[in-house]
Amino acid sequence: MSAATALGARGAELFRAQAALYASHRPSYPDDLFETVLSFAGLGPGERRLALDVATGTGQVATALAGRFDAVLACDASQQQLEHAEQRPNITYFLSPAERLDRVADGSVDLLTVAQALHWFDLPAFYAEARRVLRPGGTLAVWGYGLPLIASPPGRPPHPPATLAALHRAMHELHTCTLGAMWDPGRELVWNCYRGLEPGAEHFASVERHDLRMHKDVSMAGALGFLSSWSAYNTFRRQHPDGPDPLAAFRRQLLEAAGLGEEGAHSPEPVLRLDWNVFMILAKEPVPPQAAGQQA
Repeated sequence: MSAATALGARGAELFRAQAALYASHRPSYPDDLFETVLSFAGLGPGERRLALDVATGTGQVATALAGRFDAVLACDASQQQLEHAEQRPNITYFLSPAERLDRVADGSVDLLTVAQALHWFDLPAFYAEARRVLRPGGTLAVWGYGLPLIASPPGRPPHPPATLAALHRAMHELHTCTLGAMWDPGRELVWNCYRGLEPGAEHFASVERHDLRMHKDVSMAGALGFLSSWSAYNTFRRQHPDGPDPLAAFRRQLLEAAGLGEEGAHSPEPVLRLDWNVFMILAKEPVPPQAAGQQA
């Protein structure tokens, strides 16, 4: 078993336990992300027949694609994630690893998407499958994001710069110090923005990188919910079931830094903005398998 394949199996295991948290607290991707993808793909409204979302998780990308494509296929290696996926009449969910898309016909897909999951894949095998299922001229769109910055949401009194700096330090300490040893090795690929993972000329004729930003306004409870969906946090809790919850200490740090009382953690109003940089790899015109073999 290759290292990437082992990571993929580990990824499915990690996300089984936190499927409901993932569905509730992960950010939604902005409209301009999908517009960037569709513009690169050159897919007008009448040309969007079939999209495939690989490692769909709870279907965040699949549901966004459902409003833009006639039909959407969406797969994941975790049945528990799929059980929490949001349903749409034109989405078909199925259990499958990224490297063996047996239910998808050759040359049938206009757009294949992968969000925050490429680091779990056996890349040569996945890129070969992507080329197989994409139609000639089809597009592969991959993206991810790292640790968010904390900002003041619009419409509320802004937090002082010192408060925002303290909040971000607290998040960085939780991520890097408290939970640092709990992250799987593939997480380093995310922090490096998937640099070096781009498909080569043997896979696609055209490859570009793009960057944009996304945000989510959350209450203190919402911020803690997002952090509780981290795989490293869930690994920590499984390994230290009787130890103190690191999110309890982090919650106290947040409240102290933001100058809020205990009631601030339960307010339904958003008090923080989580702001992420999103990095994207867009690839078009898959190389036919026989041509790739000749290049090799």
